[in-house]
Amino acid sequence: MHERTQRAVARLLFVFCCAVPTSLVVMTVLVTWTSWYQSRQLAKLTYQLGRETGLVFQIDSCQQIAPGKYVLKNVRMSDPETGRNIAKIRLIDYLHDEDRVGIWLHQPELQSAGLGRAWSLIHDRLISAPAHTVLPIQIIASNLNIHSRTGSLPLKDVSATVTPESTGVRVIASAGDTSTPGEPLLRASLFRDRSNPLPSTEVVFSTDGTALPCSAIAEYIPAAEMLGPEAHFSGSITARQQADGWVYELGNPTITGIELSRLTQDLPHRVIGDAELHLRRCLIQPGRRVSMIGSLRATEIRLGYPLLASMRDRLGLIIDEQAAIGSSNATPRGIAAIDFEINDASIQLTGVCDAAQPGVAIYAHSRPIAWTDGGRSDTQQITAILDPPSSAVSSWHQIFLPAAAAPAIASRPAGEIRSLRRASGGPAIRQH
Repeated sequence: MHERTQRAVARLLFVFCCAVPTSLVVMTVLVTWTSWYQSRQLAKLTYQLGRETGLVFQIDSCQQIAPGKYVLKNVRMSDPETGRNIAKIRLIDYLHDEDRVGIWLHQPELQSAGLGRAWSLIHDRLISAPAHTVLPIQIIASNLNIHSRTGSLPLKDVSATVTPESTGVRVIASAGDTSTPGEPLLRASLFRDRSNPLPSTEVVFSTDGTALPCSAIAEYIPAAEMLGPEAHFSGSITARQQADGWVYELGNPTITGIELSRLTQDLPHRVIGDAELHLRRCLIQPGRRVSMIGSLRATEIRLGYPLLASMRDRLGLIIDEQAAIGSSNATPRGIAAIDFEINDASIQLTGVCDAAQPGVAIYAHSRPIAWTDGGRSDTQQITAILDPPSSAVSSWHQIFLPAAAAPAIASRPAGEIRSLRRASGGPAIRQH
C-alpha cells in the first residue's frame, strides 16, 4: 500500500476510533452538566416516583455519582388530594446493583397523619407487588422523627431489610440502641405469604420492654390523642390478615398515664383522674369476636353520682348510696381498681381495690363506695352507661363488640370473558 494511502487510512482510523468517540463522550458529559438536562431528568424521576407511590414528590436535586448510585437532596412528599406534608428527607443515598438495592435516609421526618400513607406504600405497593421485591432491599434511616401536633417520637439507628423468599417476602425492621438506657426500642416483622391462593400478611410489632408515647401517632389514630399527652404504650401487637378482615392479638400490653378527663371530655359523664390499663390477654376481630382479660387502675379519681347510679343499674355494681348522694357533684379524690374479662357479648367485673375486702371497685371518703357482685353483664351495657351515646362510643361499639355473622357465600364472585372481537367501522370518536 502506498505511503500516502497508509497515512490517509491512519487519519481516518484516528478520527473514527478516537476523536469521534472522545468528542461524543465529552459532549455527553457537558450536556449532563447543563441545568436544563438535570431539570428534565429530575422531572422524569419525580414523575416516576409519584406514579409508583401515589404521592406528590418535590426534589431539589438528583446527582448520579457512579453507575447505579444516586444522591437526592431535600426530598418532600405530600398527599395528592389534601396537599398535606407527609414526610421530608434531607438526603437520600440510593444504590442499585445487580444483586441488591440499598437506601440510606438522612434525617427523615414523618408526620403522624401520614402513617396511613406510609403503611399503604409498604404493604400495597411494595410487598404486595412481586415485581418490586425481586432483589433484597436494605434500608437505613438515621435520626428518624415522627411528628404530631401533640408530641413526637425520635428514633435512632433505624434499619430494615426486605428479603424475597420462595413463598413470599419478609421485612425485618428495628430501631433504637440497646446500649443507651431509656431510649425507645422497636422491633417489627412483616411477612407477605403467597403460598396460598389468597395471599395474606402477618405483622408483629414490639416495643422490647420500653414505653413509647401514644401522642406520636395521635393524628393517625385519633383515639391515641384522647388518652392524653403523657400516655405511653409498651408490649407487642400481632395483626393477621384473613379473608374476612384483620385479627389483632396484643401480647401483655400496658398503657400508662391515661388522662381520664380527656378520655371522657366528649361523654355525658366525665371522670377526672389518671389511669393505667394492663391486658393479660387480648384478641380482637373487629365486629366479630372479642376476647380480653385485663385490669384498670385509676388514682386521684373523681366521678359524679349519675355515673355511679348508671353503673349500678347497668352493670350491677353495689353502691354506698349515703356516701354517693352526699357528694352528688363529684366524689372526693379516690382510687379505683377493677379486673375485667370480656368474652364476645359478655363482661365480668371484679373489684380489687382493697385486698382485705374482696369486690371493692372504688374507694373514696376513706371507705369503699362501690363493689362488684361477681356477675356477668352484656357488653352493650357499657355503652348504655354513657347514654346518650356519643359518636366516639358508637365507633367503639362497632369495632369491639361482635356483630351478627355475615351470610355464607358458597364461592367467590367470578367473571369470565368468553370471546373477544376486534371492533371495526362505526362512528368515529373525536376529541375537541
